[in-house]
Amino acid sequence: MTKTSTEFLSCSPAATEAFAAQWAQTLPPDTVILLMGDLGAGKTTFIRGVARGLGINEPVRSPTFTLIHEYTIQQPEHLKGLPFFHLDLYRIETPEQLSTLGLEEIFERGGIVAIEWAERLELGGIALTAAQVYEVRLTAQTETERRITITPKQNR
Repeated sequence: MTKTSTEFLSCSPAATEAFAAQWAQTLPPDTVILLMGDLGAGKTTFIRGVARGLGINEPVRSPTFTLIHEYTIQQPEHLKGLPFFHLDLYRIETPEQLSTLGLEEIFERGGIVAIEWAERLELGGIALTAAQVYEVRLTAQTETERRITITPKQNR
């Protein structure tokens, strides 16, 4: 597998959501999306777009305090009925906190898992067993512009 990155320069939150929605349609089952970027870089906005691309019409908010939200994918057809998990690890500070989340079980469900503050996974040495893993890095260029870099990390 080539590890060629895809870059997109977004001029607004709406453009970020639209790009993420289109990209989400191409994802295979059993995919983990590792989101990285500073506070306010647009991680939740990107995930909101992914959810929209997966046919999820309910409001998508960052699970900063609940840590995990689960939705059911409605589209595209090859993903319909699978779970979409949105995790926010911002408040995770220790390996013990990470171990209580049941990440192994979430990864085994075969859906799409999007993780904000994915850097925190390193605390617990969590093995990513998904067939496909992408790193999505969001970098603020200006007040409204964001550089989005998507790099494939694993393909089984």
